[in-house]
Amino acid sequence: MLRITEIQHPSHRHRLTLFTSVQTSFKFDECKERGLETCYKCNERNCNFHLHEDCALASGSGPITHQFFKNCCFKFHGEYQADNRNCVACGKNVKGFMYESSSNEALVLHPCCLKLPHSKTTSDHGVSVTLREQVSLMRSKCQICNRRKLSENIKGWAYVSDCGKHRYHVACVKDMIFNNLHNVQVLASTDGSNTSTLSLQVQ
Repeated sequence: MLRITEIQHPSHRHRLTLFTSVQTSFKFDECKERGLETCYKCNERNCNFHLHEDCALASGSGPITHQFFKNCCFKFHGEYQADNRNCVACGKNVKGFMYESSSNEALVLHPCCLKLPHSKTTSDHGVSVTLREQVSLMRSKCQICNRRKLSENIKGWAYVSDCGKHRYHVACVKDMIFNNLHNVQVLASTDGSNTSTLSLQVQ
């Protein structure tokens, strides 16, 4: 899929250009989330504005459905709503752009968390993992933080192996990536597309 290389976004007065780097992480100005590899960046002098790619393209989209929530859809909000809510996927506080559900619970998701891959990912050791929502009742603990839940009130999503023995909170994986940037490698696509995969080599 071809990417749009230059945009004019309503959140910023200058034109933004697609920028790629895995050497540095960014704190995106609108969703307030950290990210790396690809974003939209302002090239004007003394203007250090970065816009998450998912946020840039979300403003023009309609309601989005998610496989974990069959009876509702998520609508993009381009303005921060100061009501101290946590992302249902990673459990972190939502401080900027977000997706809000149409259900009575009014769940919220970071734009990047809504786009988390659901398909199985196979590591070099042959362990396949799948994104799961209902993980609080599982016996296995997160391999990174050694806990079942992120906190007493926040469960969070996790990637779980087919055998159920290996579990990785989405929040813990995100933190681990940014704490180990020197170990991140970008693997080119093998199917001819323009997408790439981030590979994190850790013990």
